[in-house]
Parts: sequence; structure tokens; C-alpha cells
Amino acid sequence: MSAGRYVDGYHCEVVARSPDAAGEWYLATTWADTPDEALGWLHQQATRLADVLDAAEDDHAAEQCRYAAPVATVFREWVADTEFHAVQCAALAGGQPISANARGPDRVCGSADVEVLYSLAARPILRPVLAPFGSSRVDRR
Repeated sequence: MSAGRYVDGYHCEVVARSPDAAGEWYLATTWADTPDEALGWLHQQATRLADVLDAAEDDHAAEQCRYAAPVATVFREWVADTEFHAVQCAALAGGQPISANARGPDRVCGSADVEVLYSLAARPILRPVLAPFGSSRVDRR
């Protein structure tokens, strides 16, 4: 955490971006009080997104071959990685943002020529630590 600042909570979001389609869509967002709560919510959203994308996976198998793994697989593996969960919790608690990202062909409109970037992210909201009223020191040099 930064000196003189404390974590007031965590902003979490799920975003789909498509530079090819010139669009950005916020799919979900929430506020979490703890790193565990933030990651728990992101894991729920990753599973939900994977379920939706799995439904159309077989229809676009040919377009998917240019990617290392299907988006649904990337997010399912991220959710299952308990060791990395601990690393990301520690990063959030330490004041650092975290994310899980994947890319693949468009599944909503079905255009294989359009790439979509999916991002699940959380970032701490840092607030300054203020000195109590009347306790500031004055340098009298």
C-alpha cells in the first residue's frame, strides 16, 4: 500500500472491448469490501461469462484455431487456480490492481473477422490518511 493512503474498498468490473468494432461494453460492475470478496465476485462473473461463451463455442471452432485457447477455457482455468488466487488477493491487499484477460472471435454477432477482448479486473480505491484536526505539525525554523 502507498504511504499515507489506505484501501477503502475495491472496484470490480467485467468489460468486453472490440477495437475492430470500435466498441466497449461494461458487462458488470460492483464494489467489494475485501480482496476475497472482490475475487469471489470476479470468479462468479468469469464462470458466468464462460458458460455463455461455451454455448456458441462449437459454432465457431474454425475461427478459434488462431487463438491459444478459447476464452471460456482461459477463464475456467483462472477460476480453478487456487495458488494464483492467493497471489492476486495479496496484490489487492497491497494496493495493486489485478485482472484476468482473454481474447477471441466475436460470439455475439457471429462475425469471425471481429476480435473481442474480455477483461475481468479489480482495483483498490485508495484514500489519503488525514491527520486528526488540530494535530498538524508546523516546522518553526
